[in-house]
Order: sequence, then C-alpha cells, then structure tokens
Amino acid sequence: MPTCHFCKETYNFPNGISVVQKDGNVRYFCSSKCRKNSEMGRDNKKVKWVRKSETVKAIRDKILQSKIAHSKAKANAKTKVKAKSKK
Repeated sequence: MPTCHFCKETYNFPNGISVVQKDGNVRYFCSSKCRKNSEMGRDNKKVKWVRKSETVKAIRDKILQSKIAHSKAKANAKTKVKAKSKK
C-alpha cells in the first residue's frame, strides 16, 4: 500500500493520484488536497490538518496499546484464578 507523499497517510491503491515527474520519480497523493498543497510548495510540517492527524494517530495508538495491555492483564488474572481453583 502506498503512502501519501504529503501527509504520509496510507491508502488503497486505486484511490488517490499518482504524479510522474519529468525525472521519472513517482509521487503518490491520497487526495487532491494533498497534491495541491504539495504543488504550492507548502511544508507538511507547518500545515495544521497534517499535524492534527499525526496527533490523532498517536493518541489512537496509545489507546490501542492500553486496551491490549488491559486485555492481557485480564487474561492473566483469569488463568491465575483457574489455577487456584484446580488445586
């Protein structure tokens, strides 16, 4: 799966835009919004919506990691209870 050249978001290949430059490099864009911002020469680190999506991704990853850790702790507690009840 390609990643967008501007916002670094992964997307399914049939969607999006592929731009081939004169030197043969291919740039993949997930939307026309990303393509137009790149053509205008904007820096993706300074664009608010890209920074916002990065922080949202980081928060989502933290939540998923905490849920996984919580479910593992629950599973370990259940196995300990079962082991005690068998004795």
